[in-house]
Amino acid sequence: MVFLFILITILLIGFIVFYSKIQIEIDNFKFCSISKRHLNKDYEIIVKLYVLGLFPILKIPITKTKLEKMKVKEKIKNIDFKAIEENPRLNKKIIETIKSIEFSIPKINLYIEIGTENASLTSIIVPTISAIIAIILRQKVKKVKNQKFIVQPIFQNQNLVNLSFEGIFEIKTSHIINIIYRFNKKEKEGVKEYERTSNRGAYDYSYE
Repeated sequence: MVFLFILITILLIGFIVFYSKIQIEIDNFKFCSISKRHLNKDYEIIVKLYVLGLFPILKIPITKTKLEKMKVKEKIKNIDFKAIEENPRLNKKIIETIKSIEFSIPKINLYIEIGTENASLTSIIVPTISAIIAIILRQKVKKVKNQKFIVQPIFQNQNLVNLSFEGIFEIKTSHIINIIYRFNKKEKEGVKEYERTSNRGAYDYSYE
């Protein structure tokens, strides 16, 4: 009886987690490439967990101050990106994982100003970026009325990017679980393939 209760509890928790979602809300995020401090101090990122996609049970606010206390910048600097780039299998796996991420955008408010030292180049870059954003939003935005973005050219004979952003992103926990499973599966397949290659190499060497 106790075993049955534990099994039902585990299945129930698994069901709830599988059909939940994570929501990331970004408020008052501003970036200016020509200012001394590129990012503003008072932006906020709020991570929420919705049970069954409806009921919020967890809320984690992330601010610039908290990120500084967590020393995120130092931890990123310690990552050996060169080793990742020089590992084709790992690099390919990371790219495939990023491409497989499925998310939706319930709300977005994006304003971008772009300028370069070449006016002709600016006039090409701005509509190109605008078209790319429009394509992405067409696939991800739930409601068109909650979608607002403007990409504006700045002709001042200098390279600059001004960005103001607010938005909400959602991803289902079932998709996160699937990504983790596929990532680990590819990792194991990579190890097995490496072992086969190593064994074959050792076998060939013994006949030389």
